[in-house]
Amino acid sequence: MVSFNGQLSNYHSLFAVTFFVHVIAAVILLIYIPVVQRKKIKLTGVPPYVYTVGFLGVSIVALSGWCVKEIGATAVLSLSVTGQMVCSAIFDNYGFFGVKKIPFKKEQIPAYILVAIGIMLVING
Repeated sequence: MVSFNGQLSNYHSLFAVTFFVHVIAAVILLIYIPVVQRKKIKLTGVPPYVYTVGFLGVSIVALSGWCVKEIGATAVLSLSVTGQMVCSAIFDNYGFFGVKKIPFKKEQIPAYILVAIGIMLVING
């Protein structure tokens, strides 16, 4: 998906790509939910802060499209996976979002160093 968004940004502006991605997804979901899941779409009864996911989604799509154009899909995906690993370690260590607390161990540090070296090789060649 990230590489397709990056390719699409070769033909359209970053904002147009982000618009296309989200409008197409919205149309598909507006058809899928009532037809396949046989559920009525409700926008009420949801706390307002939950809708920040939309802002985050638009931001991620826009930034990933821009980054693919600037540093390439491999580097973007490598950095993305690394960010997810680091965030997961933090969430596990402190038990954020109700996850089971799993303390960070110093034995994990070499793995993170290897990942960082790998990313530097990917980005710098």
